[in-house]
Amino acid sequence: MIIYAIISQKGGVGKTTTTVNLGAALAQAGQRVLLLDLDPQGSLTLAVGQRARPLSIEHVLREPGAILGAIHPCAGGMQVVTAAATLTGVYMELDKVEASAYRLAQALQLVQERYDYVLIDCPPSLGYATTNALTAAHVALVPLQCEFLSLRGLADVQEIAAVIQETTNPGLRLRVLGTMYDKRTIHTADVLKEARHALPGLVYETVIPRTIRLAEAPATGLPILEYAPDSNGTYAYRMLAQEILQEDSIIGTTRPYSSGHAAAPCVPHAA
Repeated sequence: MIIYAIISQKGGVGKTTTTVNLGAALAQAGQRVLLLDLDPQGSLTLAVGQRARPLSIEHVLREPGAILGAIHPCAGGMQVVTAAATLTGVYMELDKVEASAYRLAQALQLVQERYDYVLIDCPPSLGYATTNALTAAHVALVPLQCEFLSLRGLADVQEIAAVIQETTNPGLRLRVLGTMYDKRTIHTADVLKEARHALPGLVYETVIPRTIRLAEAPATGLPILEYAPDSNGTYAYRMLAQEILQEDSIIGTTRPYSSGHAAAPCVPHAA
């Protein structure tokens, strides 16, 4: 089971869109996919046609064993653990819990034989949700909106990933995905070029185009692969899934798991 945490401190860059549609593309490729919604806004929950369930991600963070009853089927041939607004209170509670960064990792160990991929949709902040996701993950996937201002946020993500690597998850890999790419403009091409220069080997070859179909799909509760199967967005996420499958088949899942004895990372709360 390979775990991806989709993270960014900036909202509106395509985190939820990528979580849903990459998951659906992996599922179409024959992979068993679990989605986790760590955002109190519940955008991922809605985007796969679900609502908050009696057992949701907040219960999993309180008691890792709750994951066994919190998983439900959803659109795209995937399964999901939903989120609700009450999740915010759990993050405040984690501030007082010993080894709180390992709650999600402990939960996912209980289902590791059931899935090939777990994709975690993180909120646009660098607090306890992100700490749990990155501690559990093999890969931190950062959607980069192809605008120059978005490049500044990459430094913050690199910094928090470095903290996690030094404390709770030394094997964490960082990858960057260009999103909202408009091939008609020189600006977006320049941003992608700069990102690849600054982060050699870390930016996926696949880029996700700016398209109205990707913006429309969440309102239908369907991934783009079902809502608009012939769209450029569908093609892009299928290409991304193939790139990831090829990479993971080479690298594997060699991340050592820590049971909680390492020092807890110092993570800034969201402002």
